[in-house]
Amino acid sequence: MKRALLMLAAFIIGLSITIYVKSMNPNNVYITLEEKRNLEEEINDIKIEISKLKERKKNYSENLKSYEEVLEDENKSLEDLMKDELEYLKKVSGYDDIEGSGVTITIKDSERELASGENPNDLLVHDIDILRILNDLKKAGSKAISINGERVLPTSEIKCSGATITVNKNTYGQPFIIKAIGNIDSLMASINSPESYANLLRDGYGIYINVEANEKIKVNFYEKAK
Repeated sequence: MKRALLMLAAFIIGLSITIYVKSMNPNNVYITLEEKRNLEEEINDIKIEISKLKERKKNYSENLKSYEEVLEDENKSLEDLMKDELEYLKKVSGYDDIEGSGVTITIKDSERELASGENPNDLLVHDIDILRILNDLKKAGSKAISINGERVLPTSEIKCSGATITVNKNTYGQPFIIKAIGNIDSLMASINSPESYANLLRDGYGIYINVEANEKIKVNFYEKAK
């Protein structure tokens, strides 16, 4: 009798599973919130890489055109052209200061009261927040970026600890001041547009983010590169 009941229970469970599986819509794919965020990060990284490749292609085309003009013009020196290019590369790679138009962004923790059931960490600035904002600036075509005077390079390590942030192993307190050189309109849009990450922090969590346009700002060289 006991064995028969067990067999009946197993049959019912198996039948239930079969009906459930058949009733599922194969077109619906369910993922966790963490998986969704990871996918968004991957897509964002791919977009940044595509943007970099397009910019690199544009630079190569402009350089090729400059070389062709030098070959056609006897008054132009290829040596001078190479020197100018070297100076430019030193600036954008962090070996020299660089000046130009751009934006200054001030960021600090939210000062609003914590809502009922809200996580206190949501009102604080974290390294991932800074990295996402930097990525948006890079996507907008920024040529050079600094945080509290510290030049940000592709190899720069950025970590937060409490109310401070460490960039290139140097620690700075709030407010965090980001300077970015590039097209002002594009850089402003990367911070103020409704779909930007900075706007999400500002409107969703009350994080203080203020951006100002500058016709001329200076981003310092990376000291350890000297």
